Amino acid sequence: MPLFSAASAASAAADLPPAATVGDGAEKAARPPLWLPSPYLVLGGLLWAVLSAAAWQAPLCCEAGLQAAVVERLRVNLLHPAFPMTDLPAVASAHYSPYALLQGLAARATGLSGPSVVALAASVNLLLLLTGIGRLTRLLTPNRWVPVLLLVPLGLIHWADPARWSAPTTFAVAVTLHLWAWTGRVAARVAERGDPAPRRTPRWFEAAAIGVLLGLVLLVHPQTAIGAAIGCLTLIAFRTRTRIRPTVWRWAFAGVCAVTVAALWPYYNGLTAPRVPTDSQTTAPPAAEGVKAAGEPYSWATAYVPAGEVVLTDSRPAMYALAGHGAYVLADALPDAGLATTERRERSRAVAAYLNMSTPQDRRDGITARYGVRWLLLTRHQRLPENATVLAFSPRTGEVLARVAAG
Repeated sequence: MPLFSAASAASAAADLPPAATVGDGAEKAARPPLWLPSPYLVLGGLLWAVLSAAAWQAPLCCEAGLQAAVVERLRVNLLHPAFPMTDLPAVASAHYSPYALLQGLAARATGLSGPSVVALAASVNLLLLLTGIGRLTRLLTPNRWVPVLLLVPLGLIHWADPARWSAPTTFAVAVTLHLWAWTGRVAARVAERGDPAPRRTPRWFEAAAIGVLLGLVLLVHPQTAIGAAIGCLTLIAFRTRTRIRPTVWRWAFAGVCAVTVAALWPYYNGLTAPRVPTDSQTTAPPAAEGVKAAGEPYSWATAYVPAGEVVLTDSRPAMYALAGHGAYVLADALPDAGLATTERRERSRAVAAYLNMSTPQDRRDGITARYGVRWLLLTRHQRLPENATVLAFSPRTGEVLARVAAG
């Protein structure tokens, strides 16, 4: 009997799996699944890195130069800045939006120059834009490849001409995408049991925050704000899962908050800000030099001109590059809409008269004395005045930088 029992026990033990095998199976079952990044995260991150690097190489000939000039003015005087391009106190200049103020605060806090802050802001804008696309597409569809497809036009638009990126527009669109995602999520939320305000979505503080964001978009880029408002109304109408009537007052409160933010902005009234001047009120850039000068970095000129001094030129790319490094220009090719029309015309006429070969030297001296002009940036077809000394030139465009003798 004992022999039979021992044999049976040995046979049963042989049928059991090894202890190590049981332990390994339990360990594998308890191990969390391996995390893999989504295709959008990988490709979006790659696009962000490439476009961020390109932003540092973009010349300050166009939009980037104007934004850098805005940052430079705010860095000098945060509360009462001058116009971005001309040395006059800014009055109702729509360039000083909340987005520009954030850049100015960053420049004052870090000591970075205007061009550096603009390049860093481009990376932040792209990050906001990419995350906004991800949030909105997750709200509208479970398909993980939809945001990946949207990267193609985004990359083409930004890569086509990085010098003409509109940073405020990119920021406004990015905020709009986040605003839509938030509005759609709030509108689709169903009140849970125990909610102190059942069937009353959004909550009051959510409506206020959504309205403030819409007001900020209105201040930064009014055209984008129109689309943002239409998108919010569409999401509210089609995604609200409860009766809309109980929520009307709360969404109306969001609209009131948006209008209030735009109306009370201290730098200008977002509801009545003057529009951009028409082409007839602008100074035409030189036709023969425009294409070639558009890609000129103008570092050969900005190295000589100190910040805060006035330069006389009719080259639009040079204007933005010089202003982006802190200098002023006598007349901007696209004057600020807040600048008085008479002042814009007088300055444009002064530039045209100074560059006219038939203008006598005494009148030229009067122009430089009146406007405090100490520097000239002339094209290869323009004559150098008698009292000007050439300090630098561009072999690529033939433009020269000259210092005007003090009268």
